[in-house]
Order: sequence, then structure tokens, then C-alpha cells
Amino acid sequence: MTAIKLSFEESDAVEVKQGTTLVEVLKLIKGAKEKDFVGALVNNKVTEMTKGVLENSQVRFLEATSRDGFRIYQRSALFILIRALDDVCPGVKAKILQSIANGLYVETIGGALSPAEIKKLEERMREIVDQDLPFTRKKVPTRQAIEYFRETGDDDKARLLSFKESDTTSLYELAGKTGYFFGYLAPSTGLIQRFSLRPYDDGILLQLPTATSPDKIVQPKKTKKLFEVLKEALRWRKILEVEDIGMLNEVIRAEKYVEVLHLAEALHEKKIAQVADLIAPEQTGVKVVLLAGPSASGKTTFTKRLAFQLRINGFRPVQVSMDDYFLDRDKTPRTPKGEHDFESPHAINIPLFKEHLAEMIQGKTVRLPHYDFKTGTSAPTGKVISPDDKCVILIEGIHGLNPAFSVGLPQDSIFKMYVSALTEVPLDNHNRIPTTDTRILRRILRDYQFRNYSPEDTIKRWPLVREGETQHIFRYQEEADVLFNTALIYELSAMKSLVEPLLLKVRPDSPAYSEALRLTKFLSYLLPIPPEKVPLHSILREFTGGGFFQD
Repeated sequence: MTAIKLSFEESDAVEVKQGTTLVEVLKLIKGAKEKDFVGALVNNKVTEMTKGVLENSQVRFLEATSRDGFRIYQRSALFILIRALDDVCPGVKAKILQSIANGLYVETIGGALSPAEIKKLEERMREIVDQDLPFTRKKVPTRQAIEYFRETGDDDKARLLSFKESDTTSLYELAGKTGYFFGYLAPSTGLIQRFSLRPYDDGILLQLPTATSPDKIVQPKKTKKLFEVLKEALRWRKILEVEDIGMLNEVIRAEKYVEVLHLAEALHEKKIAQVADLIAPEQTGVKVVLLAGPSASGKTTFTKRLAFQLRINGFRPVQVSMDDYFLDRDKTPRTPKGEHDFESPHAINIPLFKEHLAEMIQGKTVRLPHYDFKTGTSAPTGKVISPDDKCVILIEGIHGLNPAFSVGLPQDSIFKMYVSALTEVPLDNHNRIPTTDTRILRRILRDYQFRNYSPEDTIKRWPLVREGETQHIFRYQEEADVLFNTALIYELSAMKSLVEPLLLKVRPDSPAYSEALRLTKFLSYLLPIPPEKVPLHSILREFTGGGFFQD
């Protein structure tokens, strides 16, 4: 058999026979421990460890704490849970809903589990891990897979696969249980050593290690307000009669999506009006609204739509961007790699911001700074604000909820909002769509159309953006008076025809290729909605362009 050469970033190249699996290759690398890796990148493509390598390749093995490795670890743990649930509570099925409280929230269909049953479920999962059972991948005709899931009552999967373009589908089997997952699994259950289960509301919280705590399970954080948003999103899905991508595709195929689209927008508008009613300065004494949220959340359009609702209520909203308080570029902090760290709160002139915020609350006239992004300099040349009793200052910025920006100021005068895409419609009951996928697709579109950044540039920078969000933004979301979910149930289908061609521009030799390929494959599950059908006032127009609120 032909010999091929495999190269690695941190070890010497090896020659192996064509078709040698990555599990076997790992044994040839000095110092490598088989238990540390759950998958691999082969020529910038994520690959499962049981796959044979057929050509000369650049290989990087994936630990569970890497971005792609964690996805593999998470899917594998979920399949173990699904398998164990069949044994502990026959007839009860798992529905994977949301990343929350340092874990994944799992709803059970067919009956809630008691704390004792959840403990027994975790014990059964550990037995499956101890047995080190293989996750066996098999390719079958798509029609056969659809028929199988219809017979087992998994209509969500049958619906999803009925729109699949390929004639074949890859299924996984674990101890007689067949499942379908978007992406690869680990070679065997023995690699999934760290996890825990605990009761959460009416469901289960599955906790896994993270990149920042690879050797332990982090205690759940309080996410009461975020969980309320999740329950609201579930109610909205029922109103729209769209609970997974298969259902959405059926609506699009039947050309009934316009009604769903406008209902989704109406739910947004009603919620924004309710927020405006809550602010009510004459009753609450609110002078300033701080609006925070991570990248590509739709903060700008939300702020403008909130301003409309405040005007309807008889108030005079004035909008301020925290970006104008950026320090001059030569004073901007840098990352350990030497890059400007615009995600850091210390990239903002905090003393000047607090001084102006205090003056706004007191009703004093303030001349705002203006930041020139081309020159990287700030000057006191912005607009002049003279607040009165009818004035509400709307300040938008990613750090609005950070206490450093408002400590010592009268909190009764400040209303805090967290704005982000907080939920998403799933592919099916076992394959959720992370909200970060929605946001990166939004950002790819916006960066390409309005900021002259290539899709490759956006994808390569995204890990740094995510790191900044984790450090500086997410931790404060529960401090908000209101959380607003900017996700729209139809938006991925409306972005599809615009963003797919951009993802295809990423070259196979680029470090961004594996992520671009994953996003392209994920979008292949969706039928498109013509982007021109998106209402001009929609938050989505901030990213697709042509919106009513764009400058």
C-alpha cells in the first residue's frame, strides 16, 4: 500500500500507510496521549479520529478544550445522555435547548425527571463511559434514515433530513441506539470523562469542562433572567408554529413564510414597546438608558427602534455611542500578541465617560467627544446635549453594564439593558444552533458590506472577539433590568443567499477554512427566504443592508 507523509505543528513528520486511521497515527507520535484528543484537523478540515488518511496531509489533533474539539466532546456527551436516558427512563426523550448557567439545558419530553432519576441517569452515563464503547459512524441512504426516524417517533429528524440535498446520510450508533448529529463524535465513550448532571427548573443541566477550566466542572452561575428569555422564545415558537429548522423549511416550501416573518417582527415590536413603557421617566426618574451586548447583536437598530417608542410615549430620546469615548489608538491596550484590544473596557476613556454621564443625569449641557476610526483619535467635536425633563439619553456600547462605567452614580436614574441574539431555532431536538453562529454570520455580512473586511478576516478575528465577550460582557448580563432577544426565527434563512457566497470565498489553505466550511454545511440545511422580504425596520437589516434605520 502507498506510503504517505503526515506533518504536525509541534512534532516530527511521520510516514504511514495510506488509509491509516488517526487513532493509529496518534500512537506513533512521541509524547502524545490518546486520551487527550477527540478529533483532528486534516488539511484545515475537521475529521473524526477513526477516519483513514489517504494523502499527504498537515494534521493537528484536537483537544476537548479547543473550539472544534469542544463541539465534538459536547456532541459525544449528549449522545451518551440520550443513550442512558433510554435505559433509565424508557419512553422519555431529550430535547437540547440552550447553553445556560455554564451548561446545556435539556428538556425531557414524556415526563419530568426527579432528582433521584437524574442522579441515576448520571450514574448510567458513567457506566457507559467506563465501558469505553465505540461511537460507530455509518452511511445510509437518506430515504432510509428518514423512514427510520419516522418509525422511532423522531419526526423532528425526519423533517430535517427530508430537505437534505445529499442522497446519503451519516448516522452514529452507540450500544444499539442510532442518532443523527451535525458534526463528528469522539472515537469512543471513554474519552468523555468530565461531565455532571443536575436538576434545573423542570429539566436537566448538563455541565462540561471549558477552555478556561479543562480539569473541573464550573459551578452554575445565576441566569434567572436569561432563562426567562428562553421560556419566552419557546412561547414565541409555539405562536409561530415553528419549533425547528424542518418546520421552518416546510413553511418556506409552502410559500407561507411572509406571515411568519411579519409575526416574528410584530413580537419584537411589541416587546420594544413594553420596554419603553417600563422606562417611563416621569414615574421612574430614569434619565439614562445603558444598552450593552456582544458583537453583532443588533444594538444599533434596537436603540433606534426604542427611541421611536419613547417618542410615542412623549419623550425626547437622544442617542450616544460609547464608541466615541475610545482612547486614542496609541493609548489603546494591547493583547498578549501585541494587537490593539478594542474589546477591553480599558480601550474606553472611563473617567471622561463617567464625568459626562453624571452631568447628563444632573441635566447639565455636555459636548460629546467624536472618535475618528480612520485616524484613531478622539476630539471634543461631537454633538451638544442639553437634557431636560422630557429627555432620555440612550447610550449604546458593549460595556454598558460593566459597573466600572457607572459606579458611584445615582442608580435610580439609570436603566440597564442587555441586547443580544439570546436564543435560536434548533436543527432538531438533538442539534441546537449556538447563538454565536447567528452572530458570526451577521458579522460576516456586516463586515463585508460596510467595513471592507473579508469573510476570512472576520472568522480569524472571531475567537478574539469571543474571548473579549467572555471576559468583559457576558458576566454582566444578569445585572440588566431587561434582557432583549434580537434573534429572529426566520433570519438564518434570510441571510443564507447573501452569506453563502462569502463563505465560499475562503480558501482551503486558510486557517479560517474549517469554520467557513462548517458554517456552509450548516446553512445547507435551510431553504432560503429572499432577503428583500425582510421588513425595512427589522434588526436584521443592520446586517443585510437597505434598512430604514441605516445612516
